[in-house]
Amino acid sequence: MERIDYLMVHEYLEKLAEPSFPGPASGSAAATVAAMAAALLEKSCKVTQKKGGGNIPIDLNEIEEIRHHCLALATEDMKVLAEVVRAAKSRKELPEKYEYAMKSATDTLVSIVSHCEFILRQIEQLLPICNKRVVAELIGGTYMAEAALASAKLGVEVNLHLLQDENYKENVQNTINKDYRNSLETKERIMNIMNK
Repeated sequence: MERIDYLMVHEYLEKLAEPSFPGPASGSAAATVAAMAAALLEKSCKVTQKKGGGNIPIDLNEIEEIRHHCLALATEDMKVLAEVVRAAKSRKELPEKYEYAMKSATDTLVSIVSHCEFILRQIEQLLPICNKRVVAELIGGTYMAEAALASAKLGVEVNLHLLQDENYKENVQNTINKDYRNSLETKERIMNIMNK
């Protein structure tokens, strides 16, 4: 299976547009958008430092790691989707295999939600002190993180309806609801900072 980070952008979009499963789908797209949001945040941090912003309250290594992990999740989502497709063929005979595959697919999406929440918190910290040249990048990154978050959250909720493990479902639902609520509150604060 191909890795998303090895594809040219146009190749990735062609694969995303193909009407076949497994292959990259909405989870992979959400992870890629989250990686782009992280990249814009990273760029904004570097420009702010370069233009005399001094010490910023953000760990650039952590942002870079999140960017790489989001891109890896784009490939991971494609991989776990392939497992779900295979397990679905024998769902009646091997329900535990299907359940395991669905949980793996769901966990990938939960990671995307978590990373988006983190990205938004970092944007909120940087925006008040950033170099004015990168305000548009930070706001663009905000909307990208929000879109990736909403898409991944929806994917989680669709998957939860197909699972049997009630404890897992409750824990995951609570986690994504908390991250989503926190993210929306953070985005609102970001927009308030922007509009001052």
